[in-house]
Amino acid sequence: MLTKDAKTVLYELYKEYRIRRQNHISKSDAKDFISSHSIQENFFPDWSIDDVVDTLRELGRNGYLYNVYSGNTVYQCELTDYAISVMENQKKETFLTAVDFISKFIP
Repeated sequence: MLTKDAKTVLYELYKEYRIRRQNHISKSDAKDFISSHSIQENFFPDWSIDDVVDTLRELGRNGYLYNVYSGNTVYQCELTDYAISVMENQKKETFLTAVDFISKFIP
């Protein structure tokens, strides 16, 4: 089971993955989110880097992200095929709003 923060991060990363794929970026490149610093800067600028790293670790422990760690940070971060599969199989209505998505995703 994921926390609401983890569901929010997963939703945002998957949404970006879909945008990248629609722009004809390869699957391997579309899944690559570089690092915790990149994710914080591009998607969650209001979050502390520690909160981003902690949330990425949670998603990694649950199989949604493949993370490579360096020191106390996530040096490399990719969506897993499992994460994409789970997200692809969510009901279309679930993606209408982030709040609605988070409330319905992974009961």
